[in-house]
Amino acid sequence: MPRRSSADITRRALLIGLSTGGGAAAGWVLTERLGSGPERPRRGQSAESIAERPYTPPEGTVRVLEPRRHFYDEPGDTDGQTFGDLYLPDSANPALPVVVLIHGGGWKDALGLTYLENHARDLASFDVAVWNIEYRRVDSGGGWPTTVADACRAVDHLAEVSRQVGDRLDLTRVVVTGHSAGGHLALWIAGRARLSSSLPGSRPVVPVSGCVSLAGVADLLLAEKAGDHYVADLLGGRPDARHQRYVDASPVTHLPTGIPVLCAHGRDDTVVLPDQSEHYVRLARQAGDPARLLHVAGGHDPWGDISGEAWHQTREPLLAMLRPRNPAPVGVSTPLSPARP
Repeated sequence: MPRRSSADITRRALLIGLSTGGGAAAGWVLTERLGSGPERPRRGQSAESIAERPYTPPEGTVRVLEPRRHFYDEPGDTDGQTFGDLYLPDSANPALPVVVLIHGGGWKDALGLTYLENHARDLASFDVAVWNIEYRRVDSGGGWPTTVADACRAVDHLAEVSRQVGDRLDLTRVVVTGHSAGGHLALWIAGRARLSSSLPGSRPVVPVSGCVSLAGVADLLLAEKAGDHYVADLLGGRPDARHQRYVDASPVTHLPTGIPVLCAHGRDDTVVLPDQSEHYVRLARQAGDPARLLHVAGGHDPWGDISGEAWHQTREPLLAMLRPRNPAPVGVSTPLSPARP
């Protein structure tokens, strides 16, 4: 997609409804030039990939507005992948905490942010804002360090997004969560405040206050030894040729983070082994971090069904990270509290 210029940019929202058999999934797509019509499907975001996961109604009590797309416009992104979809609850809350969602897919093009649309709507229904981000990936302009830098810049762009929505985002309460390769990016973002200036994402504009990793890759050397063939593609080679990259790109190298981190993992995961999360939590605790481990039933993605037990088990501590430090008075409702059966 061509780079946009001030002469030809006009953004208009196009509401697209996609029937998936389990309901309708809708999202706002911003087309970029006057009269251009709907955009072509982006990498990892075909109608087929959207339809893989049927729409499930959110469980919170607050209605969710249709998402709006915001671009964070990275130099050299000729394929239009540097954007995020912002989900807002239809509430009068003037200070919305934020969840940043990062999809997985082996840092490649197999999946896009549509994979987490149901999760975004569900979380937003508990009166929080959700920033579901996209980023450049291997074989489409990404790789190390670009993919990691994109994810960090997407989080920093929340400062601009907040200005565009009337400063309604509470940027002191931002929790990042990601699945698999997205879990690696979430753990990286969790530790970025202490990174050296030579690494992508140092000196954050918007620091995060918590992190939830869903089957995240925390130690890239350990992952490669276990047979994860995606890691070499991300880092441009095997450890014998790129050893320092494996060390530098591993979140376990950059502990402590100084923030709460929850590593959730399926007990029967054979794609990203549970010892990734166990290893991270062990080292994080040794470094003084309040890290926690949560084993859930299932394999690599038991969170895919947002009506399932694994998502419920993980959503509650995620939302708890967003609650104000000063709790509401007794008798005052707290929309962040998940509904109980």
